Amino acid sequence: MKSYSEREIFSDIELQLLRLATKMVDAIPTVTSLKPGEVRCHELARAVGKLLDLQVQDGYYGFVDHSWLWTRQRLQGETAWTLPNILDVYAVGSLPMVQLVDMHHTGPGHAMVYRPLAEPRTDIDEQMVHLLVGEIRSSLAFGADEELYARRRSG
Repeated sequence: MKSYSEREIFSDIELQLLRLATKMVDAIPTVTSLKPGEVRCHELARAVGKLLDLQVQDGYYGFVDHSWLWTRQRLQGETAWTLPNILDVYAVGSLPMVQLVDMHHTGPGHAMVYRPLAEPRTDIDEQMVHLLVGEIRSSLAFGADEELYARRRSG
């Protein structure tokens, strides 16, 4: 059964992004050079964001330092009511790990929990991001999703 969110809230592109991001994150355990707990949300969001051409946002989830992806480019001056939806590839304290989060139909709820920082983080391990991008690319065959992936990359 399709949920209300699948039918009415999220676009087909957003649902496709969720499926692709889930595949990418699921591929990470096959990376033999990484130790459990070595990958942070900040680097994982950047790796998946590079592969799906999505904007990364650093901020807080509640009081936890966190990074997530916007499902479309965020426009300057947007308010909590006009923000894009969120593709969270390392959800804090909840399962499944990869989640699509509605920012429009939940009232101020999610906009109060996901709080963006004005400036990007400065402690990003770029080598880890590069490693994750390379390993995800080599681990996955995008198959039927290749057309969407190619369109998103070409812009």
